[in-house]
Amino acid sequence: MTTNSSRPTLVLLPGLDGTGKLFSEFVRALGPDIDAQIVPYPVDQPMGYAELEALVRAALPADRRFVVLGESFSGPIAIQIGADPPAGLAGVILCGTFARNPYPLLGWAKPLAAWFPLKSLPRWLRAPLMWGSLAQERAPAQLNRAMAAVSEDVIRHRIAALLAVDASAALARVELPILVLQAAHDLVIPRSATQWILETASHAQLVEIEGPHLLLQTRPEECAAAVIRFVRAAIP
Repeated sequence: MTTNSSRPTLVLLPGLDGTGKLFSEFVRALGPDIDAQIVPYPVDQPMGYAELEALVRAALPADRRFVVLGESFSGPIAIQIGADPPAGLAGVILCGTFARNPYPLLGWAKPLAAWFPLKSLPRWLRAPLMWGSLAQERAPAQLNRAMAAVSEDVIRHRIAALLAVDASAALARVELPILVLQAAHDLVIPRSATQWILETASHAQLVEIEGPHLLLQTRPEECAAAVIRFVRAAIP
């Protein structure tokens, strides 16, 4: 993480793994004009959305303007922060994410999440579930390492949380600029989830980029270009 207060800051909230380790290529692609601050989540302590939001708020910059990016699992956290913005927050970026449970037909499965063996699934099945492509050999090399560091109880707790979340009311209150990054070939988050964001926050700007669910990891240059444009507009 760089910390030059004269440059705008992009606060990155990670996906399901919560480690932030998957942001390395994207941060490199941002270049020297934007500082990147990654907020990792505990790897061995199950925490729900409200607890994680409190953790994120405590880590936000207090001495500069910044934009928050919520990737996948972290979208609802970025939305809640945008709805009740702290001083300095200039915009919200939502990448491959959702405002409410993206799998409404699976809401009944929330109690079963505690037994879901995600980390022990075969690689051919984890590929579409965890990074959004059937081409398992193309999964980012750091993906398995990041997931291996996280307790299985933590992962299952986060899955249960996303099956119950609904930040729609908060999204409707966000008055700050919003950028929505959508992967053209996302097999994890359905297009209906993105459409719900756009319908609820009519001022949100959509940018679709060719790639799978882990868009920042597989298309870092394209994503960085879109993010830099947004940040520069939000923080002149």
